[in-house]
Amino acid sequence: MKRIAPLIALLLLALTPSQEARLPKVKVFIAYKEQIKELWEFLTKNPDIYQVLDLRVGIAYIPTDLQKLIKNWVKSGKGIIVYAGSDEETDSASIFFNNQIEYATLNRWEPIVLKAFPSSNHPLLKGVTQVKFYMYRIPDIKNLSGKIPLLARKDQKVVSFAFQYGKGRGVYLPTGVLLPFFPQNQYDNKRFFINIYQWLAGNPVPD
Repeated sequence: MKRIAPLIALLLLALTPSQEARLPKVKVFIAYKEQIKELWEFLTKNPDIYQVLDLRVGIAYIPTDLQKLIKNWVKSGKGIIVYAGSDEETDSASIFFNNQIEYATLNRWEPIVLKAFPSSNHPLLKGVTQVKFYMYRIPDIKNLSGKIPLLARKDQKVVSFAFQYGKGRGVYLPTGVLLPFFPQNQYDNKRFFINIYQWLAGNPVPD
């Protein structure tokens, strides 16, 4: 029975295709460097067309004026995902956390398993036990004040968190633009991103 119980728990937490289909539709703009022009246009011309910005373009490609637009858009009540990459070309997190987080470099992209932070019962972690991301740098978050721990390493060092910015919400992930969904089959990556999109849009996270 000991070996069956965890499997039952996982099945209870997983979403069926019909449950996924019933979730509120979230309008997400996934921004790579090739979408910078479109990013400018929607933020300046039609800012309400999207609810969530998945910012996978590095800060090297985001002019200061565009950074201000992004921050003001989130502050008004929208949601954003930012990433810690290997350098300015893959790091969007520094828009909000410039010089607030130190990094230890791995010198290559490595697949690393992260577990849900033990003491957190945040809705973002519903159905999430562990995820697997490619990472280049290990973040050392010096100050967790105002941040909600989400994922941690084996030593329980927090490496991912949720945060409030004005009326908006954000999620910080310790992975660059390199396949943040990898791999969905063995780990809870898919469920984690479902939770993120729903929560950032202001919807209830599914049970």
